[in-house]
Parts: sequence; structure tokens; C-alpha cells
Amino acid sequence: MTINHIGTRAMSVYITEAELRTYRLTPDTIGREDAMGLLKLALSETRLDRWEAAELEVYPGRDSVLLFARRKSGVPKHFFFATFEPLVQAAHLAPELLPSSLARTESGYVLTIYPYEGDRPPAVLYEYGEPLMGAACLPAHWEEQGQMLITNSAIACLRGNFVAK
Repeated sequence: MTINHIGTRAMSVYITEAELRTYRLTPDTIGREDAMGLLKLALSETRLDRWEAAELEVYPGRDSVLLFARRKSGVPKHFFFATFEPLVQAAHLAPELLPSSLARTESGYVLTIYPYEGDRPPAVLYEYGEPLMGAACLPAHWEEQGQMLITNSAIACLRGNFVAK
């Protein structure tokens, strides 16, 4: 396993087919849980056990797998939007790859974002929405109550499916 740090908040992990076999994996059958296990192993090997959460991309090759992990904050930030139009406008102005989810409440929409470690939420979210104080478990509550509209990559989904005015 070859681990390369990309700054202080990201890393790449290259795993050969021979190494994958020791974990009973192959490049073409590696799944999400398998990739998370490999990331945890890489983090423990580099003694980076304080990562609360990470955004993970997996690139399987013919005879190897490449993982990219970027550290994100485990503490979400919630923004309330009373109507849909300002939400779409903010989504078009915010970074598309920012980890996010979207829930519908009785009075509007709540966009939950997970800023990358050390980053602040985009200023545009404060401009178009209202910051909400809330527990980190709010998205799980909304999911349980059937209020979750988009569980992953909400900003990218809004940008891809709705036009800003």
C-alpha cells in the first residue's frame, strides 16, 4: 500500500492486486465498504486516526486500485431556506463537490453541508439562507421521519437538475 499525502487534508492510497488479494479483494469487485476498510487501514498505518470523516473516491484499475480521500469535518452545518428558489440559487454559487444533503421541513428546506476540515461554509449560504443551530444527528432524524429529499451530493444534484434564475 503506497500512501501519499496531498497537503494536510487529503491523501491518495495505491493498492496493488497482490496486496488486495491479502484482503480477499480484487480491483473489479471492490465495494464501498471494502474501500472504507482500506482507508481505515491506511489511516491507522499513518497514525491519522483523528479524521472524523472523509470523502472517498475509488478508481479501480486492471491490476490495482487508487483511493483518494479528503478529510471533512464530522460536524455538519445546517442552512434553512424558506422557499426553493433561493436554495437553487445558492446551490449554483456554492462549490458543487461540497458534501451535502437536503431535507424538507414544514416551513422550508434545510441544506446540510460538511465543510472540509479547516474550511468555513461558503459565504453564499449565509447570503441566501439562514444558519441553523442543530445537532449533528439532524440528517439522521430527517431520514427516519421521511423528510430527507437528497441524502448525498445535494448541491451537485440541485445544480444538475434545476436552473437558477
